[in-house]
Amino acid sequence: MTGIILALLLVPLFSALLVFSIPNTRKELFRPIGIVFSLITFTQSMYILFSDYSKSDFQILFRFEWIQVYGLEINLGISGMSTLLLLLSSLLVLLSLLSIGKDHSESKGFIGSILTLHFAINGVFISGDLISLFIFFEALLIPMYFLMGIWGGDNRRYATIKFILYTVFGSIFIFIGTVYTAVISYGVNARLAVDFETLSTLQISASQSKTLFLLFTFGFLIKVPIFPLHTWLPDAHVEAPTAGSILLAGILLKVGAYGILRVSIPFFTEGFLEYKNLVAVLSVIGIIYGAIVAIAQIDIKKLIAYSSISHMGYVMLGISAGEFLSIEGAIIQMINHGITAGALFMLVGFIYERRHTRNISSFGGVKISMPRYAAIFLFTSFASIGLPGLNGFVGEFMILMGSYNSYKVLTSIAAFGVVLAAIYMLWTYQRVFTGPLSNEENKNLQDLNLRETVSIFPLVLLMLFIGIYPSYIESFVIQEAGNLSETISLFRSTK
Repeated sequence: MTGIILALLLVPLFSALLVFSIPNTRKELFRPIGIVFSLITFTQSMYILFSDYSKSDFQILFRFEWIQVYGLEINLGISGMSTLLLLLSSLLVLLSLLSIGKDHSESKGFIGSILTLHFAINGVFISGDLISLFIFFEALLIPMYFLMGIWGGDNRRYATIKFILYTVFGSIFIFIGTVYTAVISYGVNARLAVDFETLSTLQISASQSKTLFLLFTFGFLIKVPIFPLHTWLPDAHVEAPTAGSILLAGILLKVGAYGILRVSIPFFTEGFLEYKNLVAVLSVIGIIYGAIVAIAQIDIKKLIAYSSISHMGYVMLGISAGEFLSIEGAIIQMINHGITAGALFMLVGFIYERRHTRNISSFGGVKISMPRYAAIFLFTSFASIGLPGLNGFVGEFMILMGSYNSYKVLTSIAAFGVVLAAIYMLWTYQRVFTGPLSNEENKNLQDLNLRETVSIFPLVLLMLFIGIYPSYIESFVIQEAGNLSETISLFRSTK
């Protein structure tokens, strides 16, 4: 298994270097190489899914002594939650490469940046210490900077700078927290050990726990993002190319919530208990705010961006409640949102390639000229809303049920967000797809071709599979959710 863990880093990195080394005269090779190597990584993730480690708590499988005299190590490992996120990232990278148009598919820098991003994403989810986690967190920014700054929309420079400033600002707090933790560890163990095994046994005071929780969680919440730290997200989504938006919504928004579940709660539980109510309030504000602002949007892509703020609010509410069912639902909702949001941004990209506009008023009656596209968009909208029988329902229902005992009023308010989600998604569908073909440019729109259908179809299948058989995905997160909730209960009982 150690070889597979290392391959999750080396295969994407090698494929990126290979693409960058190919001359531009062979530009037809860029996408096929990316797809082949992404398929290899996806296969490796599937192998982990069926291994003994896929349903366990985090286990370190690889150690590298970086600076031996100070006890600094690079640790890599895997858990059930990591396995699901690795599989999701591998799938979305593969489908993103398959879905992009000709211009981007023949760009060395574009394909290479996606593969480099895949390397960094995998690094986050297999990191077994704070140092490697921080390094891979920051490595994410480099390819996203180029994807947005070079291949983004007209206002890409503003959106890119805003994205970098916000995320780097958050990273400063994560770095300070990492250094502070290392200092505490050195005082106890005479080593700057910040691996997860050492941290799980590290004795820290209540004040230190509260300080470290604030440092790490503030940095992670910017990456979620939670209200009011969210303002970089709509601009980033609108200006990013389609593949960038798919990966941003599908994976990058999850690394913040993942960091809280992996670091903030298990290692600084007293800090979590002190500030979880504040996070819960901000989460519910984000749920309602994101949904209301989404209703007012005239750009489809911006609408989906604000809906992501709302949906990630449910994830943070579930985490804040700290109950077994709510944490379990939050992890599942992270996966579900990655699937549905990734599919929605892919669908928006398909129609943008045909009409070069995302303005809702420019459409109407599109289901006449694109019936297959309209059917898939409606199906995906139902999944995003949380229709029973589809994946979106599973996570949100578990979060609301699990959070109710802890936050009766907040959970009741959050439940209204489901109604608002139905309003903005169904109203958008009505304006874009129903009625007569009032715009001449929409009459000759071609329906989804084979490449586009193959790109979106796996995500549609997953929406249905998880909705019908949620116990399968639940089996991968039961142990981690149980351990987290038990840790929280233990500290709560001692307060």
